[in-house]
Amino acid sequence: MVDLRNFIGRGTAAGTKLNILAQVIVFVNVGSGEFLDLGPTQAAFKGKIDTVFYKGDLTLALKLLENGTAEVTLNGSRSTQATYTASGDKITIEAKLGGRSQVITFEQGGKGNVETYLGVTGTHSIKVHLAPGAKPAVA
Repeated sequence: MVDLRNFIGRGTAAGTKLNILAQVIVFVNVGSGEFLDLGPTQAAFKGKIDTVFYKGDLTLALKLLENGTAEVTLNGSRSTQATYTASGDKITIEAKLGGRSQVITFEQGGKGNVETYLGVTGTHSIKVHLAPGAKPAVA
């Protein structure tokens, strides 16, 4: 089984305050949030976004199970029969939420891989960077 934390920005832990950045020609801050839980097989994120395309909550809970299966809750819609694959630096979760297909991706990125690139595509689509709210300490 993969370790979900390998796909989350370095230094990010439960309780880390994050800025949500979306691309509007350049990446700009469109909200904030934090991982409420972050472990090897589970993650829970809660944030708020305000863009031209979407304004509201962004909540995501994920639990990786054996054999490439997962449980996902996205903004209140839940799937207990999702699947995931990991390839290189990216994990992809495919789920039917509310009867519609959604693909969720996590990938480390940014300078020093301290950001988390989060993509949600399908009925609802948004691609954001979850960036540390405070400048990360240099090791």
